[in-house]
Amino acid sequence: MIKKYIYSLALATLFLSCNNNEWDVSSNLSVDKEDPTVGLTPMAEQEGMDYAPLYWSVYGALRQQEKDGSYPNIFTEADWDKTIDYVATNLKPYGYDMLVTDGFASMTGENGYMTRYSHTEKDENSPEVELTTIISKLKAKGLKLGIYDSPFWLHYTNPDAIIPGTNGIKVSSLRYDPAKDTDVLHPNKNDQFGWVVTDHPGAEQFFEGFFKHYADIGVKFIRIDFLSWYEDGMNYSDQIDRGYGRERYVKGMQWINKYAHKYGIYVSLVMPHLKNNAIIEKYAGNMIRIDADVLEGSWYRFSDNNRGTLRGGWPNSENAFDGFINWSKISGHGKVRLDGDFIRIGSFDNDDEKMSAVSLPLIAGGPIAVTDLPTGHDLTFFQNEEILALQKDGFVGQPLKRDLWSTNGEIWYGQMKDGSWIVGLFNREQSAATRTLELSKIGLSGSWKARDLWKHADEGIVTDKIEAIIPSHGCKIIKLSK
Repeated sequence: MIKKYIYSLALATLFLSCNNNEWDVSSNLSVDKEDPTVGLTPMAEQEGMDYAPLYWSVYGALRQQEKDGSYPNIFTEADWDKTIDYVATNLKPYGYDMLVTDGFASMTGENGYMTRYSHTEKDENSPEVELTTIISKLKAKGLKLGIYDSPFWLHYTNPDAIIPGTNGIKVSSLRYDPAKDTDVLHPNKNDQFGWVVTDHPGAEQFFEGFFKHYADIGVKFIRIDFLSWYEDGMNYSDQIDRGYGRERYVKGMQWINKYAHKYGIYVSLVMPHLKNNAIIEKYAGNMIRIDADVLEGSWYRFSDNNRGTLRGGWPNSENAFDGFINWSKISGHGKVRLDGDFIRIGSFDNDDEKMSAVSLPLIAGGPIAVTDLPTGHDLTFFQNEEILALQKDGFVGQPLKRDLWSTNGEIWYGQMKDGSWIVGLFNREQSAATRTLELSKIGLSGSWKARDLWKHADEGIVTDKIEAIIPSHGCKIIKLSK
């Protein structure tokens, strides 16, 4: 479906108070001179792409190394072997089918694209692990590799390498040139990455080559990070990079849409500003990050960090709960999915918090991204087949109201493909509280069989309403069926 565009010249100005819920984080509604989505089809409309994944990420291991100051951060072949065995044994039977790289470690290649990941020793001169080696190890266990990389980044040891599909254009020519790229937003800043300047000759061919490269080696999932730094060089208020401007950013996002479609790649967009209510990202990504990094995890980062504060740039929300509520306005079947970042299950104080941290992404239609190697009781939170059935169904729920402070933002609902309904009652507060949902508010009437998906217990018949006392930071996930 190609969207019809109604252009607004209104520049959104956002004034927020803690209890003002007449808000919309739209950020610069006049930023695009013309519709950037003409001719594009949302990624989720590709066959087999309307879902959010279940996967494991190296983030936890490498984040810990970063904290410990053990540069260069490494993930060796032995680390891969151990983790692949762990995932195959503990997570694969429940639908987790992928391991995904992350930043922190080396990402190198000869001709512009990454072919190796991570040194194998605490020595920058040590060998690196070939991606094809990792892929072979995963394939042997019935698993696949997801990649953390970006077509906006260059990886090359040979600056004279020729961009595929061009008449002799070198990969090095795609880099910033102060003589001709005089319109960058922060010329006195040094870039953190080797960015592709998208109005340089050969840039589109480089983007296509990026997706073809990964498709050819069997990678079908890519997390594309630091998008805000490319667009304008900014974390919300801090200058980080030069910033290459909205037009160059949009051009790149249009190519991502075009070539991810062509090569069947699932795209996860990380750290986008989401200007114009994510107008271009809704088309360029299957999935969008909607909150700040999880770091070491905990309930604070999941729900309390700057609660109720919304910004017109990355990160729009400092916590996942706010991000899911706010950006629920753009998610749904055939639409983009919301990513609340990784779940560090051991960082939560009790079972109630752990159930909430797993339940909310699933009821919002997002991924479950395990990091670390949880065992024992902690592992069971990722193995609840009744809860994971939401992901298998392609379920996407909505809050009763997009409200960051009232209980209406803590009550979620949606319908499964078999006609049953899922209701999630959450409690973000510091003490137990009653949550009530009148079924008429979600268009339901008559009698329904209720089942608690965490307790694996039928709870009889409900008619007019669902009501329960929810412990502090806890939840109750109910399936209603005829």
